[in-house]
Amino acid sequence: MVIEVVVVVVVLGCCLVALLKHPGEKLPRPDLEASLETVDDTGLFRGWDELTSSEQKRRLAIYQQRVRARIAEQEREWLRERLRVVAKG
Repeated sequence: MVIEVVVVVVVLGCCLVALLKHPGEKLPRPDLEASLETVDDTGLFRGWDELTSSEQKRRLAIYQQRVRARIAEQEREWLRERLRVVAKG
């Protein structure tokens, strides 16, 4: 009986140490993911210094994806305009 209690206490202690050693490793929250997709660019960088490095990288990746999408849309529009000009002769 005493040995079983000691084993349980040791296992719980190991779990607590592992949790305290890696506090930043959390599962992604779908509600946070969805809210970041609707936030404007300024909102992505609000409170930047207080974010963990993994959260900073994630937000930077979202921003880079948005910028690439904007650039691609601008290039498509430029090409459409060039085609109109060429088609008119």
